[in-house]
Amino acid sequence: MPATPTRRQRLRAELLDEARSAARRLLAEHGVDGVTMVAVAKEVGIAGPGMYRYFDGRPGLLVAVYDDTMDELAAYLDAVVARQPDDDPVARLHAATHALFVWCRGHRNEFDFLLGADAQQAAGTGQGTGTGPGRPHFVHRLGAVFLPAFAALWRAGVPFPADVGPGLAAELDAYRVVLLRDAPGVADDVPVGVVHAVVGFWRQVYGLLCMVAYDRLDQAFGTFDALFDDMMRGFLASLRLEPSPGVRLVEP
Repeated sequence: MPATPTRRQRLRAELLDEARSAARRLLAEHGVDGVTMVAVAKEVGIAGPGMYRYFDGRPGLLVAVYDDTMDELAAYLDAVVARQPDDDPVARLHAATHALFVWCRGHRNEFDFLLGADAQQAAGTGQGTGTGPGRPHFVHRLGAVFLPAFAALWRAGVPFPADVGPGLAAELDAYRVVLLRDAPGVADDVPVGVVHAVVGFWRQVYGLLCMVAYDRLDQAFGTFDALFDDMMRGFLASLRLEPSPGVRLVEP
């Protein structure tokens, strides 16, 4: 039976949670430049040097915010996928992609943080984080959400490309290992052709998300809803599929 935390341990845990929540708010309001040790200390009412008892400097603080933001996004996408019919992988793929699109449109600072210049350091793959390599990157975490839908489509008989050049095939196979590691519920017999489709799909989605998050062409496309629908229909058509009538999309 685990020991009951002491009062000091409880207070430390409470302040740590408060500091992480404050850092998350600062990211949303001011972007990554606003997430500093001094700013968070001010939010929680302690002296700046006291923050070093909770985080390994600003790099450690960014790691914590990265993890919290990624967990928030992954939980949101998982909840959206759970609302879809179990036997409808088209609906699951469509709903998850649309939810990611809506989330990034409403969380532009967070999107920039997860995929921008600070992402490698915050994910623990750069220098100065104290965590070392191995923390799942944004794209890898999303693989756990999207790969099951692609695998289900393949098992249902959807034709995925098989004519992949040998050089690219080796790279796709290496990426397949990464995807399967981060999506443990997917059987390891998923072929390279499915991974090829996943990469091609992400290439389209990422391009649109950058346009949305960084206000590229927003004067022409407004909310980008029509452009998203066109992208989604086009990708499904490339697999000889159509949008599912049973899909339950989140409200913009």
